[in-house]
Amino acid sequence: MTSTKVAEAKAALERGEFDAAFILSAEAQAELPEDSEARELYAVIHLAKAIRLSDRAREARRLDLLHREIDYDVEFQDSPEVTRAYDEAAAAIDDVLRVAPDHWKARMLKAALVFRRDRESGRPQALEILHALAEADPTNKQIPFTIRKIERPCVRCGDTGFCPHCKGRGQRRVLRMERKCEKCYGRGICPACGVL
Repeated sequence: MTSTKVAEAKAALERGEFDAAFILSAEAQAELPEDSEARELYAVIHLAKAIRLSDRAREARRLDLLHREIDYDVEFQDSPEVTRAYDEAAAAIDDVLRVAPDHWKARMLKAALVFRRDRESGRPQALEILHALAEADPTNKQIPFTIRKIERPCVRCGDTGFCPHCKGRGQRRVLRMERKCEKCYGRGICPACGVL
């Protein structure tokens, strides 16, 4: 039995009303927690929010590095705003995993976020998540590829995850003018490994 909330959430998505779909999917999942359609819709919609928050955390760090004029190869502590952005992204991913613990995309996103947040301390946890995913689905070719990228420190960026061309700023100074870095498309991430 499908809830009317599920139908309403789907209709809201079709109309492009993401906020309404977000709320309706949460209501549908709370109303019918065992309904697979309600659970999948919740996971998909809430994962989209988690992806946006994850991108926002990465962008907050880039802007913070730019503002604080920190070189990409210098050890630094994230500002409270950046820490909060990463915490919000992690909480959103954990929320999806609470409802759909086996959702492989949410687990991949969690591994990427843990690794992106702090490569040194996040590497073992990210690899643990990815190895469990690889064991559960040995046919998924994306998982071993991601494992290799995390296991092997990146030589291009010195394993910082930041674009070595613009030093993680997303901008380069050319003739005293700031221009968007063409190598990382202004994102400040290493073109080889930073997409994780």
